[in-house]
Amino acid sequence: MIEESGVVVAVEGEFAWVETQAKSACGHCNVGSSCGTSVLAKVFANKRNRVKVLNHLGLQQGDGAVIGISDEMVTRAAFMAYMLPLVFMLVISMMVSVMGANNGIVALSSFLGLMGGLSLMRWLNQYIGKGTVSLVRRVLPGNYIPVEINITERG
Repeated sequence: MIEESGVVVAVEGEFAWVETQAKSACGHCNVGSSCGTSVLAKVFANKRNRVKVLNHLGLQQGDGAVIGISDEMVTRAAFMAYMLPLVFMLVISMMVSVMGANNGIVALSSFLGLMGGLSLMRWLNQYIGKGTVSLVRRVLPGNYIPVEINITERG
């Protein structure tokens, strides 16, 4: 399970809105601030995300919480985002190629197949259901949540 810590910003009936802050691993290597990826990470580093979760722990506004998403859900989302459009594109282009179309038509059908796969992914995400984020545990005041762990080897 992938977990993220956050703060409850609102409670609506049996649901709680938990706000997390996006973190970046940039800035921890030797290249540091001269890397282009690091510059982009700084632009998006202050992004906050709000997630609506079932409040089965009875959290109140201002309480700390840990939310999580299952590994299965992450795998399913990665498949939908990367493999589904690619497979759709390849199947469509192979079908058009087998029918004897020229290279220009095959290339166009590949692009249309990719767009069709992306549309299918969007439809599946919207109508079949999104992944659920669950409330894992409460963070009691004064408890330390390790955000970053540095392990050094002695040798």
